[in-house]
Amino acid sequence: MIKEKFNIVFEFIPYAGNWEEKVNLMLAGGDYPEILWIQYNPSLQKYIQAGAALPLDDYLADSPNFAKRYAEQIPIWRSIAADQKLYNWQNGQSDFMNNIRGFDIGTRIDVLEKQGYPNLVSEDEWIAYLKQAMQDFPTTPSGQKTIGMVAPFGEPWGMAGIAGIMYEKGGRYTGVAGNGAVIFDHSNDQFVDYLKNEYVKESFQFFNKLYREGILDRESFTDKSPQVEEKLDSGRALSSWYQLPGYGTNLKLIESGHPEMQYITLPVRSNTQVERNEKRLIMELDLVPFNNMIITKNAKDPKRIMELVDWASTDEAQILFQSGIKDKHYTVDANGVRTPTDLYTSEAQNPDSKVGLFLFNFLGYDSRTGEDGQAYSVSSNLEYRDKLSQTEETMNAFKQLGWETSFDYWLETAEGAKSGVVPSIKLDPDSALSQTDQKLVEFRVKNTAKLIMAKDDADFDKLWGEVLQEYEKLKPQTVIDEYNRLYQEALRIFE
Repeated sequence: MIKEKFNIVFEFIPYAGNWEEKVNLMLAGGDYPEILWIQYNPSLQKYIQAGAALPLDDYLADSPNFAKRYAEQIPIWRSIAADQKLYNWQNGQSDFMNNIRGFDIGTRIDVLEKQGYPNLVSEDEWIAYLKQAMQDFPTTPSGQKTIGMVAPFGEPWGMAGIAGIMYEKGGRYTGVAGNGAVIFDHSNDQFVDYLKNEYVKESFQFFNKLYREGILDRESFTDKSPQVEEKLDSGRALSSWYQLPGYGTNLKLIESGHPEMQYITLPVRSNTQVERNEKRLIMELDLVPFNNMIITKNAKDPKRIMELVDWASTDEAQILFQSGIKDKHYTVDANGVRTPTDLYTSEAQNPDSKVGLFLFNFLGYDSRTGEDGQAYSVSSNLEYRDKLSQTEETMNAFKQLGWETSFDYWLETAEGAKSGVVPSIKLDPDSALSQTDQKLVEFRVKNTAKLIMAKDDADFDKLWGEVLQEYEKLKPQTVIDEYNRLYQEALRIFE
């Protein structure tokens, strides 16, 4: 349909590896494509400074749909560039109803059944459950030794992000600030120190206990997503952290003759978070700084591309990209409610589908609820979501837990927290404070594994004290103060 409307055909360039490194290499060689995905603002700023990203301002007058959909975002996107021109758009805006389930813990349903379907939430409950699981299931049916918990800590965002991410499972913080030296405290509307946060410490202690009990995979410190995926697909992992097994993994287990070994996702909270019993916060992204798109100076017809981006900003295009073709992939009832067809379900579940659902997210992907009260994707329909992502066996497991849907817990215990301008707050990459910021992250990453591998509680406390003492020498408060200064400045400008 895009070819029919705009006579544009896209050539997608696949890549496996560190994308940010690739982005910077392309900039150095000048061999970047016409439209480019850039994950983070520092790399985006490099493209802007090098003149490789084209300003979009001249096209805005002829882009009413783009200007309307991103009216709140455009002024903030402009702030990324020193000349205050618009060079990028972002995709992946979200709200609570379309981002509802947390990235908590995946676990095998046969383990749950063996233990009588316990309602797990606290870290202590999970540790006791997994200790028993390793006794009940020491090997897979094929004789492979099982693993208590797997985690992709070997990824660039592993130790930097998900090792301490217990903080987002309480009622005060979300991951909206990224994996840097700061966390955003929604309850007090300010940035706080990442490492010194009480929930981050509890996160490290949780993994330390798992490590000491022999539950945490010893290879998790070097494992990346493919290695974790292999351990899930084979059923060796009794549980997983953050990288959650989904429908594809469960299908493989069914096809291998072991439907009982499928996985579901359940919640986890630190003991302190359980005691406080605060409403969990699910971030609603107004800004998505890890999903920047630009039109580069290599574009042959940037005006034509921008016309396409403007059309992609319409409800018509968003529904097409995310739900397919009316009366083919979805139907509309008398009340205007879109319902997916069986064809949509089969295509959405088919990894080799050539239909193009979600393939054009780079032109603009908005997962927020539309003006008609529906998400643009029919797969986000609450009554349908489980049909698309769950199997008969996994839904039975939820039923045994007393749940009607796979997201009951989060519906009942969580609420949305808007990101506002927070994701746009970044330090000047050429400043001394930015260098300190990076040193703080590197220091935290370097010491996280050491803390997780502490011999006992006393050893952990000793190491923790030593780590904080060395950390203070880097003067982290100067960085925290600068983030909050920039945040207050942004509030005055944009709000």
